[in-house]
Amino acid sequence: MAGEPTPVQELMALLARPGCGAALRALDAAGRLTQAIPELEAARACDQPGGIHFLPVLGHLIETATAADWLLSQLDGRPSAAADLPAAVQRHPDLRFASAWAARYRERFAEPVAAGRTRAALFRLAALLHDIGKPATRADVPGGATFYDHQKVGARMAEAIGQRLGLSAAETGYVTAIVRAHMRPGQLGSGGMVTVRALRRFFRDTGDAGPDVLLVVLADHMATRGPHLDPGSWYAHLRWNDALLDAVWGEPEELARPLLTGHDLMAAFGLAPGPLIGRLLAQIGEAQAGGDIATREQALALAARLLQSMGR
Repeated sequence: MAGEPTPVQELMALLARPGCGAALRALDAAGRLTQAIPELEAARACDQPGGIHFLPVLGHLIETATAADWLLSQLDGRPSAAADLPAAVQRHPDLRFASAWAARYRERFAEPVAAGRTRAALFRLAALLHDIGKPATRADVPGGATFYDHQKVGARMAEAIGQRLGLSAAETGYVTAIVRAHMRPGQLGSGGMVTVRALRRFFRDTGDAGPDVLLVVLADHMATRGPHLDPGSWYAHLRWNDALLDAVWGEPEELARPLLTGHDLMAAFGLAPGPLIGRLLAQIGEAQAGGDIATREQALALAARLLQSMGR
């Protein structure tokens, strides 16, 4: 039929509107998502063993875009339709995204990356593409699989996709920068302490996309855990993000990354997800902030004492 939108036009139109989760799934069910971005087809059956992800890569990418849209809805105070809620929020209806820098983010998303498409549309596209390099880098190893350098391969793929979708150089650069850098925030604290110099280098390298990389990492975290997300770990991640943003938008200090995650506590002590994990993480975080503990081993020892005091 004359005038019928192409798959590319459909995709970009729905990414420009709030509430893209159900629409993306419907577009995929109709076969038009992978017509718009054929590179996504290889992700459909690409599983992610290891007990962390609950979806194969394509499902994870759609879920990440859904979570990214939910983050924007939280910034705007916009209610999300039930069909557009990420699985983690369906499981934990009281979950919220709160940030000391929410007003600054709202200002950012009110402005386009370049003349043309909104920043929100490109942000959702970057979330949809962030792991697109995984199928090309998947390697089976005993007990699971690895995806080494998937962010680098994915960035090259995202650049080609952006050009094919008709994005401008600035828009393509923004999406590509997020795909390339989405692993870096998690690597910043791998040595236990994040320096202002390292943070400045991260924000220098990612340019205008830097603060939005942190939001995609949040969406990725939510989409990875899905219904198994631990609210305590989620809120710890929010505090960590705000601390990183202090380096570019606030008064930076030397930042100590949380010593343990909820998954660390569950693995070490055989605990189930629930409010207990959040209480333990909060007390461990207070002890770390106060200088009473400084290592993972000390954090585990404190957790053991806390559990003993609770009769567990």
